Amino acid sequence: MSGGWNDPGVAAAYAETFAPLCAGVHPAVLAALGDVAGRRVLDAGAGTGTLTHRLAAADAQVVAVEPDPAMRALADASLGLVEGALPALPLSDDAVDAAASVFVVNHLDDPRAAVADLTRVTRSGGRVVVTIWPSGANVQGRLWEQVLAEAGAVRPPGVRLPADRDFSRTVEGLADLLAGAGLVDVRAREVAWTHACPPDTLWRGAAGGVGGIGVTLRAQTPEVQQAMRAAHDRHVADLLVDGTLRLETSAVLAVGVVAG
Repeated sequence: MSGGWNDPGVAAAYAETFAPLCAGVHPAVLAALGDVAGRRVLDAGAGTGTLTHRLAAADAQVVAVEPDPAMRALADASLGLVEGALPALPLSDDAVDAAASVFVVNHLDDPRAAVADLTRVTRSGGRVVVTIWPSGANVQGRLWEQVLAEAGAVRPPGVRLPADRDFSRTVEGLADLLAGAGLVDVRAREVAWTHACPPDTLWRGAAGGVGGIGVTLRAQTPEVQQAMRAAHDRHVADLLVDGTLRLETSAVLAVGVVAG
């Protein structure tokens, strides 16, 4: 998991609230990688090691790389996460048989360089799998938009990448990103799943500083924070099924093959 998490409290909040939601895409990632048993597989931006653990359980020889010491500290020590980050992985060319990077490149300053680095470290014929969050409002995004509007929250200024480094957060955009790195036989699709969690999960993540909404929440006055909590609880109540929050979630997944 990349950038901005260098805080033990934020890392712990992420692991408790957001990592389980992200894990909903892992079955599709494993399917895209194919048979990993006995193969050297990179997990780039491993976070707390959730995907790393699943790869190891599938008998892969996992190389897990994560830049954030707070995230690495929360991972199972037996997984052996090492320090490093895209687009400057501490690996030689052709070091792994396959590579995966889950919800990482969409957070980086240079997504194109990141995918090029994944391609560099993967041997010819190996697969590179990347997932991102798509553009457009999902259930969570719409909920937070309502919360912010109703509470009168002041939003910190957004940051956009320069056009020459940015890409469209769509199926086509991610496919083009992989093809631009020289990968062949690129396939991309949307992956959808339903994430079930306790009703206060989104709030606990935001209150813990996770993601853009966490930064926004922490920037508000105590009065606005209270108003945000009240609005959050009202809107979450509409999404509960038998007392459980059910979030319809989607991601974009692309896989390409290293030429040669």
